[in-house]
Order: sequence, then structure tokens, then C-alpha cells
Amino acid sequence: MTDKTPEAPKPDWALTGRERKAKTAESEGRRAPRRRWPWVVLGIVGLGAAAWVAQDRGVIPAQVATEAETPAEALPPAAEEEPRVVTMQLLPSELTEIAPATLRDTVRITGSLAPVRQLGIPAEVSGRVQRVAKKEGQAAVEGETLVQIDLETLRNQLEQSRATAEATRAQLEFAQEQFTRTQSLVDRGVATSSNLDSTQANVRQLRANLAALEKQVATAEQAMEKATIKAPFPGVISERMVDPGAYVGPGTALMTLVDIASLELEGAVPVAYAPQITTGQRVEIAVDGFGDRSFAGTVERVAPVAVSGTRMLPIFATIDNPDGVLRGGMFASGLLVLDQVEGAIGVPVAALREDTDGTFVLKRAGDRVERQAVTVAAEWDRGRVVQIAEGLAEGDVIVSAPLPRLQPGMQITVVGD
Repeated sequence: MTDKTPEAPKPDWALTGRERKAKTAESEGRRAPRRRWPWVVLGIVGLGAAAWVAQDRGVIPAQVATEAETPAEALPPAAEEEPRVVTMQLLPSELTEIAPATLRDTVRITGSLAPVRQLGIPAEVSGRVQRVAKKEGQAAVEGETLVQIDLETLRNQLEQSRATAEATRAQLEFAQEQFTRTQSLVDRGVATSSNLDSTQANVRQLRANLAALEKQVATAEQAMEKATIKAPFPGVISERMVDPGAYVGPGTALMTLVDIASLELEGAVPVAYAPQITTGQRVEIAVDGFGDRSFAGTVERVAPVAVSGTRMLPIFATIDNPDGVLRGGMFASGLLVLDQVEGAIGVPVAALREDTDGTFVLKRAGDRVERQAVTVAAEWDRGRVVQIAEGLAEGDVIVSAPLPRLQPGMQITVVGD
């Protein structure tokens, strides 16, 4: 077994602080310094163990024991503690100032808008379209020409009917004169009564023919008028189906005219509200694309039967649209006002509280809140607002938010007040 080669000593630049001290002590013939931190740690651990044992065995520190053994008379009198004042912070939105307002009971209504007056205009005579005056989206006033059908053929038919009627009228006048002469001859015994009967029958036939021809003339005159199609009411062209040059006959669709000055809301409400719905009630709706702007209307018709399978009752309300911003087919939603009262005092239902003495609210009195008894008259807005008959006046400020921890007599501070 070979001896281990002794390790070469570390150079001075590689020595730690403790190793330098040990090397210096060795060169001076002294003992190297010992490490002290293990003993420090060991001492701390021992003290902790002793403290734990003392606590476990009920050993009382001397200072505590001394205080416990001191007679009560020797202790200084304890200062009386003042009752702690509880202050609760409130937001301005959690308070409501009482003011008379309009209280309403409403039901939600949804549906689509459609023009009250909408007319598909057909051709009433045959002919070739000569001119179409309007296109889709253009407005038309009442009586303005929309479509013109060629009048030449109709004019010829009218002149022919008039000429035939004039000829028949001349024949009738001659036949009447002949009948008058024949009757005179019969009265004098020169002519037989058979001649008189024949002449009279000819007069009757010509008179009937003339009546028929006069009707043909009137029909031709009407056809001349109907060849010029005019707007029966002011509106906007929503659809155009013909162009100049097309040949049309009676019944051919030409265009569609709509009046958007007044629109009809075809909505629906739950059938349970049927006993409360009547014509003339107010409707307030909002339409997609108009933000917070609202439009007012009036219930015109109420369907007698709910829609099968949905238990929804159709409601038809007229919406005024004087500036023409609304369009047919738009979706609308809003409220149907079933009943309302003016100048009443109402509070949110969350503001009401109950105790053994009755119903009350918390009213602000300076920097505190106090109990204020109230009398409830009715509920509005589907039970979200209650009308107060007694207990509150204009200008009172109450706590309108449900804050169970806030009790009468507590101090409050309003954030941002």
C-alpha cells in the first residue's frame, strides 16, 4: 500500500479569511481560532426548546406572575372606554332625493314596423308604356303622374265610339220624326196601325243602341284618363316593375307606393295583460340604429285572439314618422303604458324596510340616518317602484339601495359629497 502524496499548500490568493487567520496563528505558534456559529445555533435551539417546555408545563413568567399577585387596590384605575362610533360610507347613487314624478305601469312590446298605407299600383288599360316618371326611393306627391301609357290607340278608339254614337243618334232622330208622321196618318185613317208599330219598334231599337254606344264613349274616355297613372296619396316609390316600351294589360303590376309618414308597429304582448290593454294607450319604442332616441305611438287595434302556441296577443300601434327617418321592416322594442299617475312620490322597492312597527325607510338627517315610517299606496313599473301616500315630502333624501348593515341612528358619510 502506497502512501498518499501530500497535497500542495494553497497559495495566499486562494485562502479564505478564516484560513489566513489560521495560517497566521500557526506561524506565531498559537492555536487556530474555532468556528463559533455552530455553538450559536445550538444555543438558540436550546432556548427555544426550554421555552416550549415551560409553556407546556404552565410556567408563568416572573413579570406576569408578579402582576397577578399584585392586589387589585395597587393597580391603577383603568380608563373608561368611549363607545366606538360606526361610520358607513355611501355612494351618491345609493341615495335618492324625493321629487314628484310620473309613475307608470308598463309591459314590454316588440315587433316590426310597416307602412300604414302601402299600395301596389297596377295598369287598368292595355297599351305600351310611354314614360315612367319615378324610380325606387323617389318621393311622389298626391296627384303626380307616375306612369304614362301611350294614348294614340285609346284616342282612336274614343273617336270611333263617338262617331258611331253620333250616327246612331241621327238615325234615332229620323226614326222619331217618321214615327210622328205615321202616327198622324193613323189618326186620320190614312195609314194602318201596323205601320205605326213598326216605326215605334225601330225608334226603341235605335234608342237602345244609342245608349250602348254612349256607354262605350264613356268607357273610352275613362280609358284615356286611366292611361295616365297618378299617385293616389303622397309617399315614396318602394318598387318599380316596368320600364318605358313594355306592353302592359289590365292588372299588370307597375310599381309600389308606400306612405312612411306614419308607420304601424306589429307587436305582441303576453296574453295575461289582455284585460288591461285598450285602444288609445301610449307606446314608447326604441329602434335599432337610433341609440337612445325614442318614438311615440298609439294603440290602434288589438287582436281578439292570441297567436296559437305562443300565448302572445298581437297589438297594432301607429307610430308618427314626420321626418321620415324610420323605414318599414325595422325591428322595434319598447313599452306599452298600461296606466300612469302624475305628480306622485315614488321610491324604489329596495328602499322599503319592515320591522315590528311597520314599513319604513332610512332618511338622511345630517350625517346620520333615521327611521321614517311611510304608507304605501300602490306598486308601479311591474313592482319595481312603490307609491308613497304618507311619510315623505319633496326634498327628503332616503337610502334607496339595499344595505342590511345600515341601521337607524348610524352615522354616514357620502363619498364625493
